[in-house]
Amino acid sequence: MTGIIGAFAGALGFACMYNLSGRNLWLAAFNGMTGQIVYVLAKAADWNEFAAMAAASLTVTLLAELLARIFRSPVTAYLVCALIPLVPGKGIFEAIRCWILDYADAATWARFTFLQGTGIAAGCLIAAGFVRTLARYRKQKEAGGRLKQKSK
Repeated sequence: MTGIIGAFAGALGFACMYNLSGRNLWLAAFNGMTGQIVYVLAKAADWNEFAAMAAASLTVTLLAELLARIFRSPVTAYLVCALIPLVPGKGIFEAIRCWILDYADAATWARFTFLQGTGIAAGCLIAAGFVRTLARYRKQKEAGGRLKQKSK
């Protein structure tokens, strides 16, 4: 529960830093909290780090795209603030600390962090590809409908 509240507060802080205001401020924070909820639920279902982060970033990206379409705002406003709480900061810190102190855990932390980072990237790419494909399909369908109307 602390992580979910922290994700909301972190996303809210970054939304303030990016000068979002009003509704966009709260929606960006809600999107960040949603990503953390999905991550926590995926980990509770015993998913690995890659799958859990991919599911969380997929959810965050799709929600950001949806909010941007509904409220006619840039996707970046919702997406960047929501992805910040998912960044594996502890893993990065521990990997570097263990590497500097020459501990054996350095490779374990590096692998853990790499899987999380790759999951974030994969989720964003899958969601962005899905949204672009859907937009292209809708555009072709509308163009086809216009051609039929003109021929009558």
